[in-house]
Amino acid sequence: MANLANRWAGRLYGTNTGNVFLDLTQDEQNISGRLRIMDSIFGVSVYEYTGTIDEEVVLNCTPSQVVDGVGLGEVIVRGRLTEQGSIRGEWESTIGTAGTFEIHPHDINFSSPSPQDTNPEQIHNKTVQLGSIRLFMDDVVQLVNFIRKDFSNGRVIVTYSQRGSELTKYADDFFEQLDGVDQLNYIKLVIQEPEAHGINRVIVVELVANGNSEIRVSGINESWVLGKAESILQTLKPKQNSLVTTYRKYGLNLNGAIFIAMLIAIPDIDGWKSRAVFVISVFLLLNFLLFVHNKFIPNTAIYLEQDKPSFFKRAWPSILSWFIAVSSSVVAAIIFSILKS
Repeated sequence: MANLANRWAGRLYGTNTGNVFLDLTQDEQNISGRLRIMDSIFGVSVYEYTGTIDEEVVLNCTPSQVVDGVGLGEVIVRGRLTEQGSIRGEWESTIGTAGTFEIHPHDINFSSPSPQDTNPEQIHNKTVQLGSIRLFMDDVVQLVNFIRKDFSNGRVIVTYSQRGSELTKYADDFFEQLDGVDQLNYIKLVIQEPEAHGINRVIVVELVANGNSEIRVSGINESWVLGKAESILQTLKPKQNSLVTTYRKYGLNLNGAIFIAMLIAIPDIDGWKSRAVFVISVFLLLNFLLFVHNKFIPNTAIYLEQDKPSFFKRAWPSILSWFIAVSSSVVAAIIFSILKS
């Protein structure tokens, strides 16, 4: 039987959030003590508790200090000892509040700390840049299910733009309450939960219309952070549009060819004024076409229709990118022909 007699501190989550501290006295399977909660909204509350240790830790908590204007019910806490030495579980009160918690032992030791105690905790972070993404309803469901695989208590939170404002919902509510939304150009998926030493592990997948779409993973386990970031990338890689991504990163190859052709063709135009007009026209043309490309082909497009998308709907960004490139070549050739003649 584990000896849990100690001082414990940690966090609680759910309908109430805040810091937790308790003294735990143990007599074989029986435990008792005082529990203090610093709620982030309602302030400090104090409970006396008794409980047992068997396959799980059970605390029956009765409020001993009432907060003015706040109703406190009796609370039942159930948790299990983890391999890292913390206790993790869930709580529920008689007034309907509930949630999860994690607490860690806090020994008071006035002796010299061991080298292991002085090692700083490390948080590993991995950021992966994404290209142009096209997702459909099934793709979004698959992505949400994949990123929450390694989380036991965490829930995926979805933030998206609708009619000029940002909305945030749990993923389950998001799929059930789309409110007629057929297409999104921005979405952010976030999930986190306590890992150890009071540090959360976090996954953020943010897909934006303009700018850099990213995968961000944080945690204290380096192998998990690197592996999770790479696995999410491989999940999204088939959904990337390589042509649009290349355009946004380097510019279309045909536009580069137009620029080189301009440099080669300048000597064939008589008069410095005509040459200046040709150079300015080509630069304005390339910038205008880049503006049109960014305006009408967003970096992120998410189609929330239930029907299976047609070939054209999947392929239209590539078709439009090629049309823009070919159009720029034709217009540049026409300008050159007029100025030369």
